[in-house]
Amino acid sequence: MFEILKPADFTPKVVTQVIDLGKRSGTWRNTDVEYYERQFLNPKNINIAYQNGNGRILGYILARPHNDAALDYFELDPLMKASEIPMFYVDHVNVDKNSAMIGMRLIVEVIKEVNRRGIFRFSLHCRVVNGLNKIIQKKFKPEIIRRIEKYRDCNNEPFDYLEGTFVL
Repeated sequence: MFEILKPADFTPKVVTQVIDLGKRSGTWRNTDVEYYERQFLNPKNINIAYQNGNGRILGYILARPHNDAALDYFELDPLMKASEIPMFYVDHVNVDKNSAMIGMRLIVEVIKEVNRRGIFRFSLHCRVVNGLNKIIQKKFKPEIIRRIEKYRDCNNEPFDYLEGTFVL
């Protein structure tokens, strides 16, 4: 079941599950915990979780106003600029390794929620090693595609920065 989480929904149990999922995904480190705990409580952000019938979180996505993210990511990606056009930045998609199909469904859910708010542009940094960059490019045809060969915030893996209009 997909659920849009509000700041009050981030009980200690939910926070622990989301952070553990992020660490297991291979892109979050212990040093990221404080950053993400702040993001959970920011009412401008969109947090969506996928839980199985037992209440275990198997997928999580965070979307933030693009300009907020651009300020945070300037050192990692100096080409990421603030925008005069309202848009959201997909900050992280984390999925249990046994539930890979949930990732694209989380992206669809966040796009629906942002579109309901009257915003249709998105930006994101996509992993290359798991092929998410190609899936997003094929489905949504972003106008801006830029490769970062060694994205130092995530194990120096290659990432693509994507930006465009995503409408469902």
